[in-house]
Amino acid sequence: MAEFRRAGDEQVNVFEIDETYLFKHYFDDADVFDRLKRYYNNQQYRFEVPTDAFEELRSFLAEHGYGLVVVDAVAEFAVVVKKYTEHPENIFKRSVIHRSVDGYNAFLMTDQPAVDRATREGAIRLTNTDFENPF
Repeated sequence: MAEFRRAGDEQVNVFEIDETYLFKHYFDDADVFDRLKRYYNNQQYRFEVPTDAFEELRSFLAEHGYGLVVVDAVAEFAVVVKKYTEHPENIFKRSVIHRSVDGYNAFLMTDQPAVDRATREGAIRLTNTDFENPF
């Protein structure tokens, strides 16, 4: 993973999926959110930033105390749950994207604590399965 720009930055994990940078985070500063809202997908509750706009947005957020960290090891943040079974609490809220694969729902989680919670509640880490990475 990339390093922070400043020691005081709040880390926000970002995932490059299908040539778009995806992340979820609550920005309580109205000016910051105003700058980001054109990238906000209201249906998916996430930010979707095209590759050509990412570095400029990353610099802007760094100036406001947020360190966007592009995650290289995407599979480390992914969990799967068998379709049509009970899902861990808040898995949709704490996932950036989900896809269906071979009778399972695969979720890409926002951070390691979200992965840990989902696995405690019955999800399986993608790295512990025979699935190809769907992300």
